[in-house]
Amino acid sequence: MGKKCLKRRTKRKIGIIVVSVGVGLMLTIIIPIWGWIIAGGTVLIYFGWCLIENHR
Repeated sequence: MGKKCLKRRTKRKIGIIVVSVGVGLMLTIIIPIWGWIIAGGTVLIYFGWCLIENHR
């Protein structure tokens, strides 16, 4: 019975570690992509604003 409980705890800890690493990798990939999208949108708005002001 002791070995069974130990295996369950070990499997749970390994599962938590794997999920944490997976979430970390996903955040590392997704957050920079959203940052570049926001930065690109900001640049487009700025250039659009400059074009509108210079057009008049």
